[in-house]
Amino acid sequence: MPVRSPIEILQQYWGYSSFRPGQEEIIQSVLAGGDTLALLPTGGGKSICFQVPALALGGLTLVVSPLISLMKDQVQRLNKLGIAATAITSELSPYELDQKLQAAMDGHYTFLYLSPERINTEMFRIRLPRMPLRLIAIDEAHCVSQWGHDFRPAYLEIKSLREQHLKVPLIALTASATPEVRADIIKQLNLAHVSTYQKSFARPNLKYFVLQDAQVADRIREIAIKVQGSGIVYARTRTATEKISQMLAKAGVSSAAYHGGLSNSERHQTQEAWQAGEIRVVAATNAFGMGIDKPDVRFVLHYQLPSDIESYYQEAGRAGRDGQTALAIAFHTAGDVESLNRWVQQQFPSFEEVSHLFQLLCNHFRITRDSIQASPFLLDVIHLSRAFGVKPMLLYRCLQILHREGLIFMSDDRDDYGYIMIKMAAEDVYPYRQRNPALSPLLDHLLRSLGGDLYTREMRMLPWRYQQELSLQPSEWSRQISILTQQGVISYRAPRNQPWIKFLSPRQILQRDRLSWSKYELLENRAHNRVSSLLQYVTQTQKCRSLILQSYFGERSKQPCGVCDVCVGRYHTKIKSDEFAPIESEIFNALSVSPRTYRDLVRYGRAGSPGKREKILRMLLDQERILLDADGTLKLPG
Repeated sequence: MPVRSPIEILQQYWGYSSFRPGQEEIIQSVLAGGDTLALLPTGGGKSICFQVPALALGGLTLVVSPLISLMKDQVQRLNKLGIAATAITSELSPYELDQKLQAAMDGHYTFLYLSPERINTEMFRIRLPRMPLRLIAIDEAHCVSQWGHDFRPAYLEIKSLREQHLKVPLIALTASATPEVRADIIKQLNLAHVSTYQKSFARPNLKYFVLQDAQVADRIREIAIKVQGSGIVYARTRTATEKISQMLAKAGVSSAAYHGGLSNSERHQTQEAWQAGEIRVVAATNAFGMGIDKPDVRFVLHYQLPSDIESYYQEAGRAGRDGQTALAIAFHTAGDVESLNRWVQQQFPSFEEVSHLFQLLCNHFRITRDSIQASPFLLDVIHLSRAFGVKPMLLYRCLQILHREGLIFMSDDRDDYGYIMIKMAAEDVYPYRQRNPALSPLLDHLLRSLGGDLYTREMRMLPWRYQQELSLQPSEWSRQISILTQQGVISYRAPRNQPWIKFLSPRQILQRDRLSWSKYELLENRAHNRVSSLLQYVTQTQKCRSLILQSYFGERSKQPCGVCDVCVGRYHTKIKSDEFAPIESEIFNALSVSPRTYRDLVRYGRAGSPGKREKILRMLLDQERILLDADGTLKLPG
């Protein structure tokens, strides 16, 4: 039973006197003990829907989240509110991981965040039954369906949490899910007697625009200069984000690039600077933005279209979270159809390509049919793609399939943190420094910055920062670290700045049926369908953009937004000229008095000819600014 009422908790920690629409019903559903699926648009306050009931129930809430940056952001916010929360990430040393899991077992945390991949690790599994678990929250739950069937299969293992804690309520939250995805979430998470809550997908303060322009870079520069406030420019490639950032910087707009090729600390620094207002615009791939709650984003621009409407809605929805007017502009070019279809082909390589590349990998790393190489191999995708004569993206997706099928293990975690510990007894360190004055500054600096814990456990540190502070070249840093390691003074684990792979199976001839290839073909068809839906959205010029988005997510509405490019008449410039304004005004005046038939309104009034009046009626019907009943009666919406 709840320890405190939800409204008391909201007021105590967040300082709000009331919940946003939809939040209280979701919270009460969780507190009633059943499973809950909550669909709230981006910026709708999803985190409150599981954080408040977690505090009301007491004990521990387990939060499964897709991204390290998302986990860190929420943990930091909770800690600032005085709420005990922590995250289990790949950046932790084994000692730190063990300490945090033990603390969770002992009841020292209210929230424990982790990625799906951590659920089936031995260290977590053996502790889970002894944790005082009261609630399970699955954040960004659409990933269960969208990524679980694709290339993060760990998402499909989340349901194992239910098997150990059947009586613990589960809440799944997302901002974007079609009816099909909702059904899949319920199935994959084994939700029982689930209550579904959905808030409207309409964002009245967002101006959705699709612009066809050959000079996209010039338009982005103009918007970034003219529109005040923060912004995001999305692109599909790392190269494009770098070019956009450089272009904006030359125009005097503070900007930075954000993509998966950057190290963890670089991405973190860019995000922090943008959140703090030190950078106005981030040019990013889709790696940026999930879970970020920055209220004053005034524009989100898509330099290149994403692969589906779900991604577009999520990314565009990061603008205008403060309720003020914001721009969501997608640039559409003639090459989009070919570009997006080519992107899908790269995401889903053929069986022949996967099989051929597996043999090339075995040749390159000298894997035989008789044994498995135990040690991992560093992976330079660019170098290998050139050696094999294939595109880097195609090689990478083949590697992901081989990883999923259990033929290799691939780690793509670009962690630039190192881990260091002093192995020598504390009383021996001072004499050692006296005998080795050249190494003394490095040891002194480590002890001053990391403290006495260096003697008892591995400590995380950024080598490049220590190199700067000690004015050491990377080669000299490596030499000194190597000497200290060889002489038994320290243990040191260097950063994993490069992906690596490990072969889990001997060399073999791959067989289509043993790779579940029919599933990949199904996923490819779904991807093509999502691309088609997106292209239909950007190419059509007759229906309100917001209504199309709402319809895609299963919401029935006939109220146009009135602010998108279609509603404001961008594609009806001739009809919306001053010559037709009096006719439109007369029609609305007539409908505000009483509904009339189409024929009556063509004949009604003094302004304009019947032909012009009929054009106006057709335009208003196309935009759903007026509605037509089955009997031919016209009326205003609502």
